Amino acid sequence: MKKKIISLAAVMSMIITLVMPAAVYADEPQEESTAVLKYSVLTSDSEEWKEVTDGETAGTAADDAADITKLKLNVSDSKSQEDQKTVSYAVADTEGTWSDYIAAGQEAANTSGKAVAAVKAKVADELAEKYDIYYRAYVKAEENAPGKWLGWAKNDQVSGVKGYDCGIKAIQFQLVEKDTENTLDTANPFLEKKNEIPEEPTVPTEPETTPKVVYQAHVAKIGWQKEVEDGALAGTEGRALTIEALKIKLDGLSEEEQKDSKIVYKTHVQTYGWQNEVANGALSGTTGKAKRVEAVAIHLEGAIADKYDVYYRTHVQSFGWLDWAKNGEKAGSSTYGKRLEAIQIKLVKKGESAPGTITKAYQSPRIQYQTHVQSYGWQSKVSDNQIAGTTGKGKRVEAIKITLPDSDYTGNVEYQAFVQGIGWQTWKKNGELAGTSGQSKRIEALRVKLTGEIANYYEVYYSVHLAKIGWCNYESAGNATGTIDLSKKIEALKICLVKKGVESAPDTCGVKYVEGYKSGNFYYNGTIKGAGATGNVAQGGTVGTIGKKQQLQSLTLHLDQSNKLAPSGTIQYSTHISSEGWKDWSNAGTTNGASNASKGMEAVKIRLTGDLAKYYDIYYRAHVQGYGWLGWAKNGQIAGTSKIGYRMEGLQIRLVSKDVSAPGKNANYYTEKKKAAAVKVTPKDQMHLKALSYASNTHYLILVDTSANKVGIYSGSVGKWNQIQKYTCTSGARSTPTVKGTFTVQGKGKSFGSGYTCWYYTQFYGNYLFHSVIYKQGSMSVITDGRLGINASHGCVRLNINHAKWIYDHIPRGTKVVVY
Repeated sequence: MKKKIISLAAVMSMIITLVMPAAVYADEPQEESTAVLKYSVLTSDSEEWKEVTDGETAGTAADDAADITKLKLNVSDSKSQEDQKTVSYAVADTEGTWSDYIAAGQEAANTSGKAVAAVKAKVADELAEKYDIYYRAYVKAEENAPGKWLGWAKNDQVSGVKGYDCGIKAIQFQLVEKDTENTLDTANPFLEKKNEIPEEPTVPTEPETTPKVVYQAHVAKIGWQKEVEDGALAGTEGRALTIEALKIKLDGLSEEEQKDSKIVYKTHVQTYGWQNEVANGALSGTTGKAKRVEAVAIHLEGAIADKYDVYYRTHVQSFGWLDWAKNGEKAGSSTYGKRLEAIQIKLVKKGESAPGTITKAYQSPRIQYQTHVQSYGWQSKVSDNQIAGTTGKGKRVEAIKITLPDSDYTGNVEYQAFVQGIGWQTWKKNGELAGTSGQSKRIEALRVKLTGEIANYYEVYYSVHLAKIGWCNYESAGNATGTIDLSKKIEALKICLVKKGVESAPDTCGVKYVEGYKSGNFYYNGTIKGAGATGNVAQGGTVGTIGKKQQLQSLTLHLDQSNKLAPSGTIQYSTHISSEGWKDWSNAGTTNGASNASKGMEAVKIRLTGDLAKYYDIYYRAHVQGYGWLGWAKNGQIAGTSKIGYRMEGLQIRLVSKDVSAPGKNANYYTEKKKAAAVKVTPKDQMHLKALSYASNTHYLILVDTSANKVGIYSGSVGKWNQIQKYTCTSGARSTPTVKGTFTVQGKGKSFGSGYTCWYYTQFYGNYLFHSVIYKQGSMSVITDGRLGINASHGCVRLNINHAKWIYDHIPRGTKVVVY
């Protein structure tokens, strides 16, 4: 069979022919996308929408035609047919009452239900950069004259009538490309009928002039624009360009008004803030520095101020058009770093309505604050009840700064922090740092207040987020919120200002500030079988006995709650009595225990109630016959034994903030099993007997007897320690004694010394170490001081080098060391 061979060029030609669109190889040009304007109306005699396009007539241009009652506009793309939503429009009735501007595709109608007598429309965004929107109305205004088309209005101008007993009968809209010539007649797009009142003949006077405001904007990348007047837009819209400077002046003043009338203004400029006031056409702002104008304030002075108000509104980045301000009020924004992109200014006669809403002309935070947070450092500034700090991450607030960024009143914001290890610092104000930075210290409580003139008009409210608690309700006026003496960190906060007598304050009910209990507020006592009352024992101390085989009979807990700022609630406890079982719960101050002298305690449960349980845990452990000290129980768990007849001989209790470490492991605190075998301790081995009462964080325990110069090493657990090593040592001389107390193993190292060497050191407190006797520097064979069994060291515990190495090799960090 013969194969047909196709060349590579032919294959590529086929592929291109298959995959390339027709436009690539067709000679005909591609159609450019254009905007198509569509509009429709309802009339008083029809419920059917009649849609037309660019330049066509909607409604009927005849004297006897029905008036238009509703209107809809939209703009679509000629290729994709998608709506562009870039046109908005409004309508008015015969009395001149305007509806709000509405978005493309929505129905515009008068709320009064009357016919549409006037209309205005505008385009935005990219459409506004390319097109102007023109529109004109057909009206029959005069009874004895035929109807007519009015002139064309454009870009937010008014087309139609006011004061006539008629509406618009027909309307046309057109999109016209900017910078192109057109023949549209723009004369007289609007007719207004004035109520004429006959007047007595007067002596002829000079014609009355009408004052107007003329203004000009310097825009980034454009420079100075042409002057505009009375409500026209200066600047740009939808192009993200900032106004950098303004010039404003008055025109059309009478001779009398010209004598002292002036328009005064100032601008808020990036980096510089509010500039000084200027007047009558002077430049406010900057040029050539690329600094944005962010806000403006304008007012009239002299004769003109008696007759007119000056209104102005701004178009601001992210916010869009804000409401109208007047007569020196601020318009725009500050502190947010937003550019002012466009402005409109109008003179309005005294007593006449504002040109639009006047609710919110100026955007600026009332109060601003910033926190320094653990691990993160300084966060960004936030304002007006926003959250500063973090929640759900367990990070402490370490410092705070608070400011009043743009207040209309004099005065200060002052604040004070309660800091870990420091307490209440002095008051700070207006952006000064409260707290600490670089010291890893938590802020635990906070006070904030206003002083000076601003305090007459505003109150400050603040709320904090506490670790393991969450958000507190708001506090105000310099009162403390947070906690002290609980080691509890503030993790976040919110602050706001509220106008006095005008605005509603946030919720301030409930607990917002708590002071912890002092160590002396909690104590306890008991009775011992055959010995009587124990006397009061401070928390953490032992009520009962150790090593005397005496049984506790009863228990009474006491909590001094005279400080009303401490958490409310109480401590409840129940004892398990031999042959009697569990007693009912008792409250603090009430005795709970055996009903007669022949019985005694075997176990105990202790719990907290109310807010006390919200802020604290209660820990307790029992010293039990045969076992010694058991582990720590907490919050209602059973500590001790039952069903085996073992006596409880001693008890320790601690009230611990939830933000503080537990006194020991919460484990092995209760048993119902008899001890399998008693630990054999000879009466002479007092060190071993002493060891049984201690708990360690590891399976090892070390005791040092500085009088006998002995080191005992044990393995096991509390009450079950077995001696595995016992060494002779040299402890501190009388002038440099070894520190006594309970410590834990910390760092380790192979050697130290200068002019000598000590081998295999194990640190248990500061500079106090276990190590070998003293050798010649660098040697492990030449001993320079090998004395053992005496008090001769500088405070460390010296050992035979092999014994020091055993401790270095086998004893883990965290092991308890008891020196006595």
